[in-house]
Amino acid sequence: MKKMIVRLQRVLSIGILLFIASFSSVTSAQNISETTLSILSYVRWTSDTPIICVIDNDEISKELTALAHKNNYKFNINNISPVQLKRLHCDAVFFSNTTATTEQQLINSAINKNLLSFSSSNLECEIGSVFCLYTSKGGRTLFKLNLDSLSRSKIHVDPRVLLLARNAE
Repeated sequence: MKKMIVRLQRVLSIGILLFIASFSSVTSAQNISETTLSILSYVRWTSDTPIICVIDNDEISKELTALAHKNNYKFNINNISPVQLKRLHCDAVFFSNTTATTEQQLINSAINKNLLSFSSSNLECEIGSVFCLYTSKGGRTLFKLNLDSLSRSKIHVDPRVLLLARNAE
Protein backbone atom coordinates (compact mmCIF):
# COMPACT_ATOMS: atom_id res chain seq x y z
CA MET A 1 0.00 0.00 0.00
CA LYS A 2 2.84 2.39 0.90
CA LYS A 3 4.58 1.76 -2.45
CA MET A 4 1.32 2.49 -4.25
CA ILE A 5 0.95 5.81 -2.43
CA VAL A 6 4.57 6.76 -3.25
CA ARG A 7 4.00 5.95 -6.93
CA LEU A 8 0.79 7.96 -6.97
CA GLN A 9 2.62 10.89 -5.39
CA ARG A 10 5.32 10.65 -8.06
CA VAL A 11 2.79 10.56 -10.89
CA LEU A 12 1.01 13.57 -9.45
CA SER A 13 4.26 15.43 -8.84
CA ILE A 14 5.53 14.98 -12.42
CA GLY A 15 2.13 16.01 -13.78
CA ILE A 16 2.04 19.09 -11.58
CA LEU A 17 5.66 19.87 -12.41
CA LEU A 18 5.03 19.74 -16.15
CA PHE A 19 1.87 21.84 -15.75
CA ILE A 20 3.69 24.47 -13.68
CA ALA A 21 6.69 24.44 -16.00
CA SER A 22 4.43 25.21 -18.94
CA PHE A 23 3.06 28.38 -17.29
CA SER A 24 5.89 29.41 -15.03
CA SER A 25 8.12 32.43 -15.47
CA VAL A 26 10.99 30.46 -13.93
CA THR A 27 14.14 30.34 -16.03
CA SER A 28 14.37 27.64 -18.68
CA ALA A 29 17.55 26.28 -17.03
CA GLN A 30 15.63 25.68 -13.80
CA ASN A 31 12.76 24.07 -15.72
CA ILE A 32 15.25 21.79 -17.46
CA SER A 33 16.78 20.88 -14.09
CA GLU A 34 13.35 20.20 -12.59
CA THR A 35 12.35 18.04 -15.54
CA THR A 36 15.65 16.13 -15.36
CA LEU A 37 15.17 15.40 -11.65
CA SER A 38 11.57 14.35 -12.23
CA ILE A 39 12.66 11.87 -14.89
CA LEU A 40 15.46 10.59 -12.64
CA SER A 41 12.93 9.93 -9.89
CA TYR A 42 11.19 7.41 -12.18
CA VAL A 43 14.28 5.29 -12.77
CA ARG A 44 14.86 1.94 -11.09
CA TRP A 45 18.33 2.42 -9.61
CA THR A 46 20.65 -0.28 -8.31
CA SER A 47 22.01 2.16 -5.72
CA ASP A 48 20.26 4.00 -2.89
CA THR A 49 22.07 7.21 -3.85
CA PRO A 50 22.68 7.32 -7.61
CA ILE A 51 25.60 9.41 -8.82
CA ILE A 52 24.61 12.09 -11.32
CA CYS A 53 27.53 13.63 -13.20
CA VAL A 54 27.20 17.00 -14.89
CA ILE A 55 29.77 17.59 -17.62
CA ASP A 56 31.51 20.97 -17.37
CA ASN A 57 28.61 23.07 -16.10
CA ASP A 58 28.92 24.14 -12.48
CA GLU A 59 25.75 26.26 -12.71
CA ILE A 60 23.56 23.29 -13.73
CA SER A 61 25.28 21.12 -11.13
CA LYS A 62 24.44 23.61 -8.38
CA GLU A 63 20.87 24.00 -9.68
CA LEU A 64 20.32 20.23 -9.71
CA THR A 65 21.83 19.89 -6.23
CA ALA A 66 19.61 22.64 -4.78
CA LEU A 67 16.46 21.25 -6.39
CA ALA A 68 17.30 17.68 -5.36
CA HIS A 69 17.78 18.80 -1.76
CA LYS A 70 14.58 20.87 -1.83
CA ASN A 71 12.55 17.91 -3.15
CA ASN A 72 14.26 15.27 -0.94
CA TYR A 73 15.73 13.35 -3.88
CA LYS A 74 18.67 11.20 -2.86
CA PHE A 75 21.13 11.90 -5.65
CA ASN A 76 24.84 12.57 -5.41
CA ILE A 77 25.41 15.30 -8.02
CA ASN A 78 28.92 16.16 -9.20
CA ASN A 79 30.32 18.56 -11.76
CA ILE A 80 33.06 16.73 -13.67
CA SER A 81 35.20 17.15 -16.77
CA PRO A 82 34.70 14.94 -19.83
CA VAL A 83 37.96 13.11 -19.08
CA GLN A 84 36.73 12.19 -15.59
CA LEU A 85 33.74 10.33 -17.06
CA LYS A 86 36.21 7.68 -18.22
CA ARG A 87 37.49 7.17 -14.64
CA LEU A 88 34.51 7.84 -12.35
CA HIS A 89 31.40 5.76 -11.83
CA CYS A 90 28.32 7.78 -12.82
CA ASP A 91 24.80 6.38 -12.92
CA ALA A 92 23.56 9.27 -15.04
CA VAL A 93 25.23 12.09 -16.93
CA PHE A 94 23.99 15.53 -17.96
CA PHE A 95 25.46 17.29 -21.00
CA SER A 96 24.83 20.95 -21.78
CA ASN A 97 27.82 22.19 -23.75
CA THR A 98 28.65 19.33 -26.12
CA THR A 99 27.65 18.19 -29.57
CA ALA A 100 25.66 14.99 -30.06
CA THR A 101 28.73 13.30 -31.57
CA THR A 102 30.86 14.22 -28.56
CA GLU A 103 28.10 13.01 -26.23
CA GLN A 104 28.09 9.65 -28.00
CA GLN A 105 31.88 9.35 -27.79
CA LEU A 106 31.87 10.17 -24.07
CA ILE A 107 29.02 7.76 -23.33
CA ASN A 108 30.87 5.00 -25.23
CA SER A 109 34.06 5.66 -23.25
CA ALA A 110 32.40 5.91 -19.82
CA ILE A 111 33.48 3.45 -17.14
CA ASN A 112 29.83 2.59 -16.40
CA LYS A 113 28.21 1.16 -19.52
CA ASN A 114 24.74 1.29 -17.89
CA LEU A 115 24.55 5.05 -18.01
CA LEU A 116 21.43 7.17 -18.34
CA SER A 117 22.18 10.36 -20.27
CA PHE A 118 20.54 13.77 -20.57
CA SER A 119 21.30 16.71 -22.83
CA SER A 120 20.11 20.27 -23.13
CA SER A 121 22.13 20.89 -26.29
CA ASN A 122 21.15 17.91 -28.48
CA LEU A 123 17.97 19.09 -30.21
CA GLU A 124 17.80 16.31 -32.83
CA CYS A 125 18.24 13.49 -30.26
CA GLU A 126 19.22 10.98 -32.94
CA ILE A 127 22.55 9.99 -31.35
CA GLY A 128 24.07 10.64 -27.97
CA SER A 129 21.82 11.15 -24.97
CA VAL A 130 18.71 9.21 -24.01
CA PHE A 131 16.73 12.30 -22.97
CA CYS A 132 17.12 15.54 -24.89
CA LEU A 133 15.55 18.48 -23.09
CA TYR A 134 14.64 21.78 -24.68
CA THR A 135 12.49 24.83 -24.15
CA SER A 136 9.71 25.37 -26.68
CA LYS A 137 8.91 28.76 -28.21
CA GLY A 138 6.06 29.01 -25.70
CA GLY A 139 8.51 28.58 -22.83
CA ARG A 140 7.55 24.99 -21.99
CA THR A 141 10.25 22.51 -21.08
CA LEU A 142 9.85 19.39 -23.22
CA PHE A 143 12.00 16.40 -23.98
CA LYS A 144 12.66 13.97 -26.79
CA LEU A 145 13.61 10.36 -26.27
CA ASN A 146 16.26 8.35 -28.09
CA LEU A 147 15.02 4.76 -27.77
CA ASP A 148 18.25 3.29 -29.23
CA SER A 149 20.31 5.03 -26.57
CA LEU A 150 17.86 3.97 -23.87
CA SER A 151 18.05 0.31 -24.88
CA ARG A 152 21.87 0.45 -24.91
CA SER A 153 21.91 2.00 -21.44
CA LYS A 154 20.01 -1.00 -19.97
CA ILE A 155 18.40 1.37 -17.46
CA HIS A 156 14.76 0.80 -16.54
CA VAL A 157 12.71 3.99 -16.82
CA ASP A 158 9.03 3.89 -15.88
CA PRO A 159 7.04 3.62 -19.14
CA ARG A 160 4.78 6.51 -18.09
CA VAL A 161 7.74 8.87 -18.48
CA LEU A 162 8.41 7.47 -21.94
CA LEU A 163 4.81 8.20 -22.92
CA LEU A 164 5.26 11.83 -21.82
CA ALA A 165 8.06 12.21 -24.36
CA ARG A 166 5.83 10.89 -27.11
CA ASN A 167 2.97 13.17 -26.08
CA ALA A 168 5.25 16.22 -25.82
CA GLU A 169 6.34 15.91 -29.42
